[in-house]
Amino acid sequence: MPMTHFPLLIWPIDENTYMGQVVGTDYSVMDNSPGALRKSAAEFLTKAFKTDGVTEPPQIDNPILVFYSVSVQMTYREKSGIYPLPGNNSFNVAAVHGDARQEDFGQCFLPLYNRSFYYYDKTQLKSLIEHFVRDIIENTSPEDAMQYRMKVLPSLDSIKVQASPKLSASYLNEPQIPAILKETTDRLPIPNKERKTLSRLPEVAWEREKEVSRLVSKILSNKDNIILVGDQGVGKTALWNDVIKAARRETKSDEQPITVWRTTAQRLISKAKYLGEWQEICDEVIEALASVNGILWITDLADLMHVGGESQEDSVAAYLQSYIAKGQLRIIGEMRPQQVEASRALLPSFIHYFELTMISELDPAASSKVLRHYAKYADTNFSIQVSNDALDLSFQLVSRYIKYEKSPGKHVSFLSECIKQSANTQRSVINRDDIIRIFTGYTGLPEILLRDNIALSDEDLMRFFSQKIKGQDPILKSLCSIVQTFKSGLNAPHKPIATLLFAGPTGVGKTAATKALASYFFDAGQSKHPLFRMDMSEFQHPGHIVRLIGDLDSPGKLVQHVRSNPFSVVLLDEIEKAHPSVFDALLTVFDEGILTDRFGRVTDFRSSIIIMTSNLGSNKSKGIGFSSNSTSEVSMTAIKKFFRPEFFNRIDDVLSFQALSKKHIIAITRIEMERLAERDRIKDNNITLVFADRLVDFIADIGFSPLYGARPIQRAIEKHVVRALTEYLQSEELGGVVTLDCEKDQIKIR
Repeated sequence: MPMTHFPLLIWPIDENTYMGQVVGTDYSVMDNSPGALRKSAAEFLTKAFKTDGVTEPPQIDNPILVFYSVSVQMTYREKSGIYPLPGNNSFNVAAVHGDARQEDFGQCFLPLYNRSFYYYDKTQLKSLIEHFVRDIIENTSPEDAMQYRMKVLPSLDSIKVQASPKLSASYLNEPQIPAILKETTDRLPIPNKERKTLSRLPEVAWEREKEVSRLVSKILSNKDNIILVGDQGVGKTALWNDVIKAARRETKSDEQPITVWRTTAQRLISKAKYLGEWQEICDEVIEALASVNGILWITDLADLMHVGGESQEDSVAAYLQSYIAKGQLRIIGEMRPQQVEASRALLPSFIHYFELTMISELDPAASSKVLRHYAKYADTNFSIQVSNDALDLSFQLVSRYIKYEKSPGKHVSFLSECIKQSANTQRSVINRDDIIRIFTGYTGLPEILLRDNIALSDEDLMRFFSQKIKGQDPILKSLCSIVQTFKSGLNAPHKPIATLLFAGPTGVGKTAATKALASYFFDAGQSKHPLFRMDMSEFQHPGHIVRLIGDLDSPGKLVQHVRSNPFSVVLLDEIEKAHPSVFDALLTVFDEGILTDRFGRVTDFRSSIIIMTSNLGSNKSKGIGFSSNSTSEVSMTAIKKFFRPEFFNRIDDVLSFQALSKKHIIAITRIEMERLAERDRIKDNNITLVFADRLVDFIADIGFSPLYGARPIQRAIEKHVVRALTEYLQSEELGGVVTLDCEKDQIKIR
């Protein structure tokens, strides 16, 4: 017959007297030695098992005895009032705790106080003990409170007892899990020993105690199917995890406790190989769940309507609907509000069988508390401390700049990244400078935009942009204004950072200005350039919208980029060539900063800059020397005529680029030639290139085209300068200064 263990606390009373208390029971014993005491306790418990006087021992692994000193304000309570005693009284408290077997929580016993409780996080253990002790003693008269004073500290031992056959299977053996559940689901909660410590966030719904309690009551009291509805980051998944743990605790002593099994729509039917097999798999899963009193948690519930058959009426959701209606299957899940509306449109009868519970974003005060809970968790579990001012700065930066997620999820995600980086670099403290450095790498935003105490001058901005953009002074001022507005925090919070239309002829600097803006905003600490260019001539037909946004199986180019790189500049080149359906799709992006597809999936553009380019009206340009005012007027007239008012009015600003003058063409030519120094052969051999003015003038003359602007200059550099430099480097010793000049249209190198 199997044996079970009971923790035993032993107090020495005098040389020949010992008192013992069996943890988790109200049984205590006295004897003349620890050995005799253990024997007496074991005999009593064995007899109690046979008569069903005792049900189960404490279900904790490796129990630990700890001592705490709790300070309590003692009072006399009389009909006339409450009279506190002067000063505080300290009580030594013995607590026995450990991880619950096969569970994701711990259990703590206060033997002298006849109290026990569960906890998720060891960092909360001390505060919970203090709460229970104060609650007991403050409601006890000072005379009666003396029974809780420990003059002698106990030691922890254990006794072995033959287990009763009536002990629940949850203690002696893991219930037999049907094979189909092992193949298609994961049982929750996941035991602590199976968790990856640093790579996982704590699955705790801090500051959501009321919601947890309410949902546990629903889970235990009825057979409802429940969907948590809320935006990304509000904590739906963490909330379900806490509810599952609490429901498991409440029913663990039941003959058939509640079990929860997590899966996805695709995984549920992934074993199906032939037509009709996925229906058989669903039948098996439903039957297996009934045998273990199981609830199915489908994390991507909306996708049930898109897997299985060719239409929603033939989908897995439609097939499971009859089981749900009969009460033979319970499902819980989570959706975003947009997914709920899309699901109602696709298969309204399915959503009808669910109770929708709205989960709103935590307010700033509660989100800040969550962040501090997580900091304590990191200190306890990873020995990484986060200073208070670093926590405050982290909360401030995430709240201000990360728009595509809600609180508290976005705060915990960023702090988790900080903790991981500190662990990788073996740093034990995270300070304000660390937060700034990591946030810069996290978003690409430069430090000067993140620090409110550092002023950003227009002169510095003009210097940065004027080095990269030539001949467009009004454009430079507009770009500087965009940066200053963003730094001051005055840009519209529910729209992209900026939505701009760059108008003007080819080769005048529209792409260069886009690259410069992307470089300034998002190029700090990022591994790749944060500019994403899409040629809109590839989207000229109605069906091409799928390539832009995506379908059920995969996101489109635009959606895929913004979801993986929310801090970036999106360049929609030659926007006028796209089909009008593309303009319709962009309306909500410009106006609300989000793009919702027909499946209810949301892509957030509020941390991006959107730039469109257009050549509308530029065919009337006269090239070099063309009047600036007339160019702007012609372009603006053509643009307003082409775009519908509802589209044009959602653009923040239209920037008209002017035709380039001769001196600006020369300046651009020199910039392009100096970029040759970035090529591998030049850098690897420490070669310094010097370009004579005559060579720059020569390339500018042959490279500039009134029709194509400065764009052909790069081709001229490749054809003449790079070719001559290649021949020279093959025959000469590498290294040192190489001067390139031009004589009678011939390139000379020395």
